[in-house]
Amino acid sequence: MKRPASIPSDPAAVGPRGARTTAGRLAGALLVGLLGGALFAVLGLPLAWLLGAMFATTLASLSGRSLEVPAIVRLPVMVILGVLIGASFTADRLAAVSSWIPSAALLLLYVPTVGFVCLLYLRRTARLAPVTAYFAAAPGGLSEMVLMAERSGADMRTVALVHTVRVLLIVSVAPFLVTLAGGDGGVVSPAASRIDWGELALLGVTGGVGAWIATRLGLPAAAFFGGMAASALVHLVGLAEGSVPGPLLAAAQLVLGASIGSRFRSMHPITVLRQMLVGCGLTLLMFAVTFLFAALAHLLTGLSFVALVLAYVPGGVTEMGLVALALGVDPAFVATHHLVRILIVVTFAPLLLPVWRRIGGGRSR
Repeated sequence: MKRPASIPSDPAAVGPRGARTTAGRLAGALLVGLLGGALFAVLGLPLAWLLGAMFATTLASLSGRSLEVPAIVRLPVMVILGVLIGASFTADRLAAVSSWIPSAALLLLYVPTVGFVCLLYLRRTARLAPVTAYFAAAPGGLSEMVLMAERSGADMRTVALVHTVRVLLIVSVAPFLVTLAGGDGGVVSPAASRIDWGELALLGVTGGVGAWIATRLGLPAAAFFGGMAASALVHLVGLAEGSVPGPLLAAAQLVLGASIGSRFRSMHPITVLRQMLVGCGLTLLMFAVTFLFAALAHLLTGLSFVALVLAYVPGGVTEMGLVALALGVDPAFVATHHLVRILIVVTFAPLLLPVWRRIGGGRSR
């Protein structure tokens, strides 16, 4: 089966020449992302290094530039960002975790609702085949949904493209909504002004070990979740007080943004533009359902409406954690809800697929 264009092949599998080519695509992606991030930073836009790199690499990819951020580069970045979010799990916040249970439980209703609304939209507006629309509409992680789509015979390229556009649009819109809501648009890092290299090394090692354990356990978003859990443990037991230094955080954002934008390489601009138009409607629907559930959760729990919106809207656990930091919202709260959302999707999507096959159009892709 043909590999989706948005998920580049493993450079290790194509020999030294392929590895050199991948290195060139990586260098190009980072250079374009650096220029875009610097421009956004000069303009004072929110989450400048993430959004600037994302927009610049997206435009470059659609203009024909062959850019790539391979998994071997993305995974350490996921660990770094997980360590950053994990640093927010202080003893005081941990004591408040029980108050998150009602809003997290509401995800059991939110996830199927937003998924079903988006499924109907993709079937009737985008005219996607039943099984392809099913996995494209599921509000889970890109990698998990593409792998499930492959095993189920769906069109992986379309599923990957829909999820990439979804993340691109939600991550693009959310920071500006954050700014309108009163956030300053800059990522607030709990790191101390002086870098403690010993502490940083400890966080790096424990974060890597946590990511390895999470991967072995088969958890979704394993690098991020493992790094976050390890960092939370290290901070809770008092072995560390700081977090990721600002320059390292900016570099991680740059790589993350370039990774999203470079997924559009080798795609026809007309195809992407058409999917962007569909994705705008999909994003509006997701925000509409999210606002309704966030309002309900706010009435039931008294938790911040803005925090609940960031915790529910399916824009990616890592990206929404960064947006939460920009607003000054508890990133642990936001990241935990997104991990619960992904676990719900990964658990129930395969179980409900036979039901959808019967009512949604048989075995057609």
